[in-house]
Amino acid sequence: MAGGAEALCRRTAHALADAGDDVVVYTTTARDYLTWEPHYPAGVSRDGPVEVRRYPVDPPDPARAAALVRALSLAPGDPAAEEAWIRAQGPVSPGLLADVRAAPSRHEVLAFWTYLYATAQLGLPLVADRSVLVPLAHDEPMLRFTVSRGLVRAAAGLAFLTPEEAVLVDDLHGIGDRPWAVVGTGVDPAPPAPPPPDAGSYVLFLGRVDPAKGVLELVDAHARYRRRGGRLGLVLAGRPTVPLRLPGWVRTTGFVDDARRASLLAGAAAVALPSRYESLSLTALEAWQAGRPTIATSACDVVAGQTRRSGGGTVYDDPDGYGAALAALERDPDGAARAARGARAWVAAQTWPAAVRRWRVLLRAVARPVAPATRAREAA
Repeated sequence: MAGGAEALCRRTAHALADAGDDVVVYTTTARDYLTWEPHYPAGVSRDGPVEVRRYPVDPPDPARAAALVRALSLAPGDPAAEEAWIRAQGPVSPGLLADVRAAPSRHEVLAFWTYLYATAQLGLPLVADRSVLVPLAHDEPMLRFTVSRGLVRAAAGLAFLTPEEAVLVDDLHGIGDRPWAVVGTGVDPAPPAPPPPDAGSYVLFLGRVDPAKGVLELVDAHARYRRRGGRLGLVLAGRPTVPLRLPGWVRTTGFVDDARRASLLAGAAAVALPSRYESLSLTALEAWQAGRPTIATSACDVVAGQTRRSGGGTVYDDPDGYGAALAALERDPDGAARAARGARAWVAAQTWPAAVRRWRVLLRAVARPVAPATRAREAA
């Protein structure tokens, strides 16, 4: 799957396996998070050092899931409606859940990624005593659902990507005296890539082109900036999730591979971060690694916090603030570039060996022994 959460989960699994841990990933055959249609074959395969087990998914009901979210956002606390939402959204995979239930006979600890989907909502309670929840939480109505509170409180340990995420979850649901850590992430070296011919002439948005990612607000703010004489264009690089009516001056690329992504980053005057709902911005880390300044909405505490800690960008409150940030960039592009290059040192400290050390401390605090009888059978 092309999402940032999935990419980070995969990279974390690889980092732990490369460090010598025995890592197995339980996932589905789907690639699309809306339809969960089968794309990959079911069964066991290898992804480098990681064993991957894929399972088929029951058909979801996205329309019903959306209607239930709207209703529960207005009147939360209905357990039956929340259970219906979980099953309508998915991915519900009976085979995956059956193997998770049996996992204590094979695994010391299980990490469930994202609080928002049925793999965690239905799977974690089956093995709660050896579970770590990686919530990937941001401030949205679903985080306040009763089922979300129960999931957070059922986990034996919690792994967060940023300090702001930890504060949010603690404020809403309480961490208590359980093991927890801000594990963060590592950042892989960017592939070398020449900038495109139009380098320096555009602001770049990288990621899922989706209204939920703040894309429409970004386009509106950029349109206001252009009406006031701004010269920079706007490039939306990513797979669109729904048809969008966009002005002709907005350039879209569709899905981009790593080489094209690196080239677009190298040529961007700035990278826009308009999403309100993030638990970590990998795009921000990539931008600073490439020496590109970022312009981030203050509506997302996590990304605003990343920006302030790194010194690699500007935080804006509204469309006028967005335009003012771009105008300042146009007046002094060298100053903005110097700040972004300074953020490279901050990004360089985000190493995978350091992230693995933090993960291992947490996992060891939660781990429970594998059943002795199973170990004996495997040895035989």
